[in-house]
Amino acid sequence: MAKFNNVLLVEDDPITVLVCERIIKMTGFSEVVNTMGNGKDAIDFIKDKIGSDHNNLPDVIFLDINMPIMNGWEFLQHFDTIKEQLPKLPQIFILSSTVDPEDFKRAASYPTVKNFISKPLVKEHLDEISA
Repeated sequence: MAKFNNVLLVEDDPITVLVCERIIKMTGFSEVVNTMGNGKDAIDFIKDKIGSDHNNLPDVIFLDINMPIMNGWEFLQHFDTIKEQLPKLPQIFILSSTVDPEDFKRAASYPTVKNFISKPLVKEHLDEISA
């Protein structure tokens, strides 16, 4: 049985998406993985679910920082404006390959961000989240 009903992966790199989807499903972390290639599509996805399908809102969001159209930081700013409409807040994890200490500080400044995970996503990361 999956630990979470629904995961939202916000990532623009197709190889990273493939690896993340595979590890999430193979470990039983979640059977449903929705992927969006940028923050705008992810916000639109969440807004759509708020209006029509609360049961399929994400329990966990893995969020890349550097993406086209709307990056991870912009996503977090927009998410803060809609989070009150959610029946429950998803756990948000920044998933990035950055080594910039400013990114770590910035992630910590968002109360909605649970943790910062360095790519690649591995089973141990998922085990920690599930614990």
